Amino acid sequence: MKLWKNGTFYQMTAEGEQVSAVLTENGYIRAVGEKAELEKQYAAEITETIDLEGNVVFPGFVDAHIHLLWYGQALERLNLNQTATKKEALSLIAERTKQLASDEWLFVEGYDENKWSDEQTLISLADLDAVSKTNPILVRRIDYHSVSINSALRAEIADFSETGFDGGGEIVCDEAGCFTGVLRDNATTLAIDAFPAATSSELNAWLKLAITDLWSKGVTGAHSEDLHYFTGFESTLAAFRNTVGAQQLPFRAHLLIHHAELAAFSASKESFVSGDAFLELGAMKIFYDGTVGSRTALMSAGYADNPNEKGLQIHSDEAFEELVKAARKAGLPVAIHILGDQAFANVIRTLRAHPPKKGQYDRLIHTPWLTEELIAEAAGLPVLFDVQPQFMASDLPWAVDVLGENHPPLAFAWKSLLDEGFPLAGGSDAPIEVPNPFWGIHAAVTRTANADLDGTTYWPEQALTVFEAIQLYTKGAAFASYKTDTRGQIAPGFVADFTILAEDPFRVEHAELRDIPVMMTVVDEQIVYQKK
Repeated sequence: MKLWKNGTFYQMTAEGEQVSAVLTENGYIRAVGEKAELEKQYAAEITETIDLEGNVVFPGFVDAHIHLLWYGQALERLNLNQTATKKEALSLIAERTKQLASDEWLFVEGYDENKWSDEQTLISLADLDAVSKTNPILVRRIDYHSVSINSALRAEIADFSETGFDGGGEIVCDEAGCFTGVLRDNATTLAIDAFPAATSSELNAWLKLAITDLWSKGVTGAHSEDLHYFTGFESTLAAFRNTVGAQQLPFRAHLLIHHAELAAFSASKESFVSGDAFLELGAMKIFYDGTVGSRTALMSAGYADNPNEKGLQIHSDEAFEELVKAARKAGLPVAIHILGDQAFANVIRTLRAHPPKKGQYDRLIHTPWLTEELIAEAAGLPVLFDVQPQFMASDLPWAVDVLGENHPPLAFAWKSLLDEGFPLAGGSDAPIEVPNPFWGIHAAVTRTANADLDGTTYWPEQALTVFEAIQLYTKGAAFASYKTDTRGQIAPGFVADFTILAEDPFRVEHAELRDIPVMMTVVDEQIVYQKK
């Protein structure tokens, strides 16, 4: 039995509740209290003592929305998410291309034209052809809803037409009908699928990269959606099982099931929330629309430069309803990507007509643009909101400019959702954002944008308290994985997963929340990260 002492353990059972010592055994919390009383009561059973030297301890933070394999890829690949200009981004691509053989393929990640100071336009065919005419090049936008390719890659795609991909997507052409180099939403698969399939060793390596990095950020588990984009349901799930576990990489992985893999799930011996301590399957994932950045979020009032452009509905009403019904038949709740207010209205209508079975709840993912009427329409439904506070910091104020003055009145309305009684779980959507929980907590509390962290507050009435924001990554994430009795709190019977900090987030200035250092990360009673 291990005694963890000399810490401030915030139990997250209720605001302010804390103890100074915790006893753990076989991966679970045995007792909590004060050091002297635990030492007296369990003296004969304590075999190891860990002195936390006054650090602050929380239940292990869980990122409730991430893409683990994509994040591992992004850590390994050339990533443009920190570029300040388009010129810099293209220069980095050119430098990497020079290191390749003349016909070698290149996959680049993470650009965001909204951050560029010189030219805020998507990377084009002409841009990439100027880099190389022989190396097939793909550059993925940070939101994963559009990619740009060059002519060399275009030539490698056998069926470069709307029959080459399923569902909603767009091969973007200019006014003359010429391909611009940009593919949107499901059309991105034309280019991505042309690349060689990942090997099992690559999948394992990407998972190790991602999990090791997450440990350093205090993250002990994640809800991820990876089972469709690589080598298929069975082999990708096998890669997770070969990587995650008590004797391998201790990490709590909750995996959503892309709707295209429903048949594979149904044919397998897998079950919904099976009870595996480290790896389990969750809801069926459906994309309903796109993103504001790619102008594919389904908006009732359209976009500032073209009010008649409403965005993209990936599935027809009938097709979406059939997907929900298929999930219900398989015994699954659904997890739906929703960006636009019109998308939200359409989804709520269908979910009310086809609710999940008792005890299950559907996940509404992102939902940044709402109205009071839409929130009221969702009242009473068995749903949880899967939110990403960092998107507010990244998307404002530019998203307001893109949508125009007729944008929905509520943006990132977390407080309104809590007040209505909806459960919320917090994530990063990495690699779109950096999976640092404290960046999300800072955004939820301060309501400021990355472009001016000490400046304008956006919809300040929607700000969360520090306790409410931390709950997103503890009790909220536990609720989303049906683990309210064993995760998300520091109490007897709960897992021994801890995020250990150098500073107390309840005592620092709100502006300093982003910078709290992680000192130690513990999963299943094992110290998996320790700051040197």
